[in-house]
Amino acid sequence: MVNDTTRLLGLDGLMVERVEVAAAGVPVVELSTGCEQARCCPGCGQRAVRVKQ
Repeated sequence: MVNDTTRLLGLDGLMVERVEVAAAGVPVVELSTGCEQARCCPGCGQRAVRVKQ
C-alpha cells in the first residue's frame, strides 16, 4: 500500500511528522524516514549526512 506522502511527493519511505504555517504564511512540513535509501540523492546516489532546509 502506498502512503499519502509517497503519492504527494513521489518519494518512498517518507512520513509527514508535522505541518505548520510560518509567520510569513509559508507552510513548513517536517518529514522523517527510517529508510536509508530515501536519504540518498536520486541523481547522484550520495547519502545525506545532515538535515537540509
